[in-house]
Amino acid sequence: MTEIHDKKLYRKKRLEWRLALFGLLVGLASGIIAVCYRLFLTKVDSLRTSVLLSATFWQSIGILLALLFFAFCMHRLLLWAPYSGGSGIPQIRAELLGKIDMAVEPTIVSKFIGGILGNAGGLTLGREGPSIQLGGMLAKKVSRLLDVSEMEERYLVTAGAAAGLAAAFNAPLSGALFAMEEIHKSLSHLFLIPCLAACLMANYFSFSVLGVQSAFAFGIHATLPVTALGFIVAMGVLSGLVGVVFNRGLLFANRALPKLPIPRYLVIFLIMAVLFFVGRQEPLLLGGGHALIEDLAKGAFSLAPIFVFLLLRLLFVWASYGSGAQGGIFLPVLAVGAMTGALFFSLGSGWIASEYYMNFLYLGMVGVLTAVVQAPLMSIMLVMEMSGSINIMLPMSACAIIAFLVAKVCRTEPIYESLFAMSFGDPKASHSDSKKENMTMQYYLIPNEAPYLGKTLSDWDLPDSVLIASIEREGSTFTPNGATSLKGGDEILVLCPEEDLEKVNAIFS
Repeated sequence: MTEIHDKKLYRKKRLEWRLALFGLLVGLASGIIAVCYRLFLTKVDSLRTSVLLSATFWQSIGILLALLFFAFCMHRLLLWAPYSGGSGIPQIRAELLGKIDMAVEPTIVSKFIGGILGNAGGLTLGREGPSIQLGGMLAKKVSRLLDVSEMEERYLVTAGAAAGLAAAFNAPLSGALFAMEEIHKSLSHLFLIPCLAACLMANYFSFSVLGVQSAFAFGIHATLPVTALGFIVAMGVLSGLVGVVFNRGLLFANRALPKLPIPRYLVIFLIMAVLFFVGRQEPLLLGGGHALIEDLAKGAFSLAPIFVFLLLRLLFVWASYGSGAQGGIFLPVLAVGAMTGALFFSLGSGWIASEYYMNFLYLGMVGVLTAVVQAPLMSIMLVMEMSGSINIMLPMSACAIIAFLVAKVCRTEPIYESLFAMSFGDPKASHSDSKKENMTMQYYLIPNEAPYLGKTLSDWDLPDSVLIASIEREGSTFTPNGATSLKGGDEILVLCPEEDLEKVNAIFS
């Protein structure tokens, strides 16, 4: 028995070292592609703005023809790589659950080129979703080249996706938290090892290329006092309601636009054409929204313009995402949040001192993001890392909790859960690149409040094909039997068919 235990311990230690080393490699690959994507989008943003403001009549006709060509190219790329549309986050989760098997090269090419073309056309989509999918797909390619096991590949794909977010926003801890709360939805130190390694490596590369700086150039000069709690609560309620409206509008557009009786490329082109004419008047309303947030930080806006801008921005994001184009919603959500903060400040300008204006931009961002994705810890950490300031953590946490509760009271599901259900919720759905049934392994950490603690494994309603292969408890590893019961803090190794992985993940997450 001692010899068997030693062999199991050796194999696990070896797995930990492999995951750490491969996580660094995956992080470097993900960081390179995410930074390249970010640089391209920055250049395209700048070029688009200058062209919009200087174009003559005949140049505008030429631009519209170019936009039609861009839309057609994006459509053809989506036909070639059908899982490259949208943000890519639901697709990464479906990949990890064994529902699909994305073709690596077509998905990367379609996401990268399609995202750039969409940004050139002014679509109000962000860089973070594509960076996550690009990082995950590169990690899958690296995993295949390294010939790792199925379980290791899942951990490395998760790590690559997390690294993509880390490089997109210079936020390594948020990348790891996002992988835990939104993608993997479970916790194990074997999962955290490659994620943290990949995020740190991707962020190191990002800092090396783009400089050591936070994502936003404006900081907090005066932190809200404790006496401002009422304003923080009110900000949380407003941002929560805006998040609820955002989710419902996005899901409606995602259902309605594909049903239009015209080809998808014409839908994309018509949206681009409308955005072209809007951009001629106000170019900041186009694109992901980073420049819009930075411009908002330059000074408070009056009530009417910021309200109109917020409504237009919501409509543009819904239309852009509903078209099926390649692009994410994280940055657009943050832009909507910053505008919500600016709107709230305008409403309360008679009671709120001007030096606290920046606080409400960040409070709006964290509140709306929390209500939309309903991952409060990740939302707080992301906005804090993007701001480069820890001083606002307490008011941000309070605002995030209020916004989260508002979303729950309004019975709004997390946006990525809803998008995943819309695309992959039907178990009978079949896709050309769906995975064949095969067995896979997964580690899970058992929480102390799990409802099944104290039950013997024989009393569980687990599928017959699911096997708990081993349990690590207080440094010892053993093979369970029907009379074994789990305890909080146990780390278990589950063996199951891929078709049951989603059910198993729901039980142990």
